Amino acid sequence: MNTNLDAIMRLHVPEKMQGRVYSVRNSLQFFTIPLGYFLGGLLVDQVFEPIMAVQREDSILRLMFGSGKGSGAAFLFFVIAFAGIGVCLYFRRNKHIWELEGQM
Repeated sequence: MNTNLDAIMRLHVPEKMQGRVYSVRNSLQFFTIPLGYFLGGLLVDQVFEPIMAVQREDSILRLMFGSGKGSGAAFLFFVIAFAGIGVCLYFRRNKHIWELEGQM
């Protein structure tokens, strides 16, 4: 994904502006990492672990992710994976993104 973004940016951003554009992009991209760690921990502790704690022994969630410590984190990763797939499929239909590829 980064290779595609870099190719598009190098072709469409003037050379004199690339340093500034890349620094802003990296700042926006990397400041979210600590935020993601915080929100991930909060979601596991406050949402997903409690959900897994009340599951019956024969529930599908318990069969898929187990029980006890870590089962909520596994459930969160599962949800994040399908959210990522959904976002990719949604933006795959965006005609403006496909137009960028044609301009290369």
